[in-house]
Amino acid sequence: MDNDITSTDSFLKLKRALQNFQSNRIKGTYKDIETDPEFLKIGDFFFKKLYAPEDFSFRNTSMKKLHKVLDGKIYKNMLTAVIKVIELHDISNEQDNLMVEKMIQAGVDESMTMAQYQKIYRSLENNDQRLYQINLSAEVTRIFHALSKKWIVAVSLKTVKTTAVLFGIKEIINFIYEGYVAFKTIGNIDFFVETMTQRELAWHNEIWTSGSSNGSGE
Repeated sequence: MDNDITSTDSFLKLKRALQNFQSNRIKGTYKDIETDPEFLKIGDFFFKKLYAPEDFSFRNTSMKKLHKVLDGKIYKNMLTAVIKVIELHDISNEQDNLMVEKMIQAGVDESMTMAQYQKIYRSLENNDQRLYQINLSAEVTRIFHALSKKWIVAVSLKTVKTTAVLFGIKEIINFIYEGYVAFKTIGNIDFFVETMTQRELAWHNEIWTSGSSNGSGE
């Protein structure tokens, strides 16, 4: 895809509309979890931070720079977590761009219906990439939860705070800290991860197998 196209005002406007559409779908799918006091903090982080590619301010930070600045200065699995998060957001961003390109080709505007969304989603024929995206979301969630149970993570975050500011990666450290605080409130993450995975797979399969039903989700 031409990068010049993805940076035009019209493309970005349509992309924001797509992401709002998807955000509203997610809110509906996980309304029970978002309103459950037990999952309040983790839900806010997962759905507003981890799953918000448009607002992912440090996506363009290079892996080489991250390794140079953070390697040996923070708990090693924290760096792995950051890399996985960036991969997840890169995939989400790529899929959104492909969706918008198809929307333009099909003449679909910001008032997109569910039937139109599902048709465009299927037309990409990227079943493997979508399944990988869902599984990667689950993996990232488990990684963050595991980190939240290690006291050394909090120590590392405090130690690297000054370095992060100097090297322009303060947003990354803040992001990790927000995840640390959110996931620390949950003892067992299995229910959250399994629920998320099952619902996303069900949503994906519903769209993928409804080609002959003329958009049953409308």
